[in-house]
Amino acid sequence: MRPLLLILVLALPALALADLPQIESTVGHPVVPELMGGCSMRCAFPWETDAILPGKAPVTIYTLNDNDKDTAWTDAVVGAKLTFAFPKKLPEELNGTPFYGFDIANGNIHTDETFKQWGRIKKVRLFYNGKAFAEVELADTRRWQNVFFDDIMASQGDVFSMQILEVYPGNKYPTAAITELILQGAH
Repeated sequence: MRPLLLILVLALPALALADLPQIESTVGHPVVPELMGGCSMRCAFPWETDAILPGKAPVTIYTLNDNDKDTAWTDAVVGAKLTFAFPKKLPEELNGTPFYGFDIANGNIHTDETFKQWGRIKKVRLFYNGKAFAEVELADTRRWQNVFFDDIMASQGDVFSMQILEVYPGNKYPTAAITELILQGAH
């Protein structure tokens, strides 16, 4: 009886993850300088993005939110986790700010050639304050992709993260790239 109990205890986390809602991105506009930046969650909560690669220390990533279609983070691998931490010291009235999705320019979209050379993110698992709440399937496109989920009421010190589960392979480099990732909410 004990081996069966052990199997059930070990299987429960996997079963819980299997029940996560599946979200598909919506393909949007081309990624051009005129459509970079704009209003986003940063109107209420600026954030810092760290990448946690398997077996390595966290590294702060600046290129994911630099409003530049010609820069990309190119170290993405399956198992890596991106964390987006909201500051802990902001006016208290910002607590309860709606956070409802993100826009992503997936891959190194600088040129058609660089897009094909680097991998692109195919599937991610989303977490809020450490709890998984959805998985997202991304398209293999150079256009903006929009991902929406039920409102999360963000507060100071909260952490949104995504773990890379699958990638579309590139034809030259072993890692995947992301040009821009903008959190959406606040309005």
